[in-house]
Amino acid sequence: MKKLVVGVCGLLVFIGGLASLRSGVLKAGELPEESSLIVETGTTESAVSVPEGSEVSVVEASVPEIVEEIPVEEQPEVPVVATPEPSGTTESEAPTTSEPPSESSTVDSSTSISSTASSSTSTSSSTKPSSTTPPSSTKPSNSSNSSSTKPSTTTPSSSAPAQSSTSQSQVAPSQSVTPTPTPMVPSSPAAAAPVTPEYAGVQVSSAFTPTVPEAFAETSTLNLPSELKTTEVAQSDLKGFELPLLSSFENKNHAALIYEGIKQIGTEQEETYDATQLATEIYQKLFEQEITGTPEKLPEELKVGSLLYQKEKDKTVLLGVYIGDEYYLTVDDLEIERGTEDSSETEEAKETQRQVVVESIDLEEDLLVQELPETTLTEYGRQTLAEYPAAMNFTENESAKSFIETVGEDARKLGQEYDVFASVMIAQALIESGSGTSSLSLAPNYNLFGIKGTYQGQAVSMATQEDRGNGELYSINSAFRKYPNYAASLGDYVELLRGGISGNDSYYKQTWRSTAKNYLRTTNALTGTYATDTTYGQKLNSIIALYHLTQYDQAKVEQGSSGSGVFIKGKEEIPTEYKSLMKYPDYNGVDYNSSGSYPVGQCTWYAFNRVKQLGKSVDDYMGNGGEWATKGKALGYEVSQKPKAGWLISFKPGVAGSDARYGHVAFVEVVRPDGILISEGNVYGGTVISYRVIDNALATSDQVSYIKAK
Repeated sequence: MKKLVVGVCGLLVFIGGLASLRSGVLKAGELPEESSLIVETGTTESAVSVPEGSEVSVVEASVPEIVEEIPVEEQPEVPVVATPEPSGTTESEAPTTSEPPSESSTVDSSTSISSTASSSTSTSSSTKPSSTTPPSSTKPSNSSNSSSTKPSTTTPSSSAPAQSSTSQSQVAPSQSVTPTPTPMVPSSPAAAAPVTPEYAGVQVSSAFTPTVPEAFAETSTLNLPSELKTTEVAQSDLKGFELPLLSSFENKNHAALIYEGIKQIGTEQEETYDATQLATEIYQKLFEQEITGTPEKLPEELKVGSLLYQKEKDKTVLLGVYIGDEYYLTVDDLEIERGTEDSSETEEAKETQRQVVVESIDLEEDLLVQELPETTLTEYGRQTLAEYPAAMNFTENESAKSFIETVGEDARKLGQEYDVFASVMIAQALIESGSGTSSLSLAPNYNLFGIKGTYQGQAVSMATQEDRGNGELYSINSAFRKYPNYAASLGDYVELLRGGISGNDSYYKQTWRSTAKNYLRTTNALTGTYATDTTYGQKLNSIIALYHLTQYDQAKVEQGSSGSGVFIKGKEEIPTEYKSLMKYPDYNGVDYNSSGSYPVGQCTWYAFNRVKQLGKSVDDYMGNGGEWATKGKALGYEVSQKPKAGWLISFKPGVAGSDARYGHVAFVEVVRPDGILISEGNVYGGTVISYRVIDNALATSDQVSYIKAK
């Protein structure tokens, strides 16, 4: 009988735990309209009642793994951050903000986590690593008397009282703290020699590993203030380029070159400034190299730092400097808006500026290349490398990937609607919540971003350690906002960044898409405002690079969506901006498919004949149009997700009006930053060849692939 009673009780406890997790699932449309942005400080006892004798069982948080681990007395299970690759950096203070840092109003890099409050949290996890661990929890702070919403970098500490005496103890190492030089937009703080980290005890539950709750449905909407919505989605001036992890470079000189060029994006240049001057300055400053030699035919593999030339009549013109992944740096005249308070002057408030820009390669048939020779970095080059924004040596973690899948699409939707970078939002959630497994982020708290204070009167008190901004830690007790679900937490984060803090509604304006222009400037702006951890921006950039989170900064193109593009039957109707870039001759109407493997007039028939006409070829049996990428890859063809002129584009079945069973294949005529022009068969019937302009959102999505004919 005793065994039966014990068994029944155990079953009831297990069911109660599952109910607790499911209670956090709430569609965004059900998010309460009132969401307090006033962050409170002071004694946590007033914010939340802690039942006497309550036991909190803590499980290990899952964070991105790192390559190297710092030895400790007990081997940790929570990964630690390896020392950033470059060395020799100079120390300096973290970026200053409009308000001086204080224990109650700034964000530190978080340390370890512990639940000292909130009843019934047996399934919560709290292993926020110490102020230097990725994901480190840098928590927004409360301001006293509810007068400020400035976040604080605290993380619930696992060494706090009220821990369960029945749990097993484990050590969670903290990430090393590295000082940073004065930031240069869009750079992030540089890393220096690591400081000896502190370690805090973490309890591991012997019950079961927590399951990350589901996020809200991607089709639902949030009841956030309408004035925070953006009328137009600001596009990144990196145009899809994502800064790679430093550890991914065999030649670190290439990393220095990429970063040196990117730092100059968005800066006004002299009217006479051109790509030759840009390349000359980069080569001189980083390597003390002159531009010498003769451009040669495009090699099979382009190397970072190569100079790209294009033939124009009897001469070759330097286009720019190759930075990898089919992108290059060049110089162009951009139309920008001058700052004006008079909305009636919109037309007159625009001006043209010459700037360094990123472009994708779309004229590869006409390109000549001059490769970067063997080089040695100058002192300036070594400093540039030391400041590389994505230098944390992370490795992938399955729990982190699962968490990204949980919140990724919701972050994308919020980013598109509220002028924030979804990539940064996801990276912050990974850091602040230990990939969604910290006790603060799990039921019943659901706080993904470590924001302090109260949410609709709800809070949870936790012992925390904070970083003064120089690696020096101090301990306090803090109240963190307690949400009913993930939807509330994500929405509250957006409202904080877009609505600012009490008394300063533009406090986070430098992080907005429309202001920052790219995610690197946003992460830089968060360092010293959202977090006093001097390596906060580096952690975010490294996580973004590791998991390729910039994909969530693009609008999602649904399979079978109606975004088919603009169909054009006659060449004379092609928009001028595309028509002026067309370089291939019109299709000559010849049927080169002697085997008859592709029925005349079908999209596959035209694709085969189009590349054959231009001196290249594809196999006679590539399958249906939607199969060409998969079949092509298996046959050794080069396949890419980046649009390229002269390549074939394969649409998955049902995408952009293609057949739901067979998909579609076409030829890419022109690639522009805002979209592509394709020519295709089987749209108007017979052997009529038509054209179509495809928006960049679809052209760069995972719903299409590009195949290079041999």
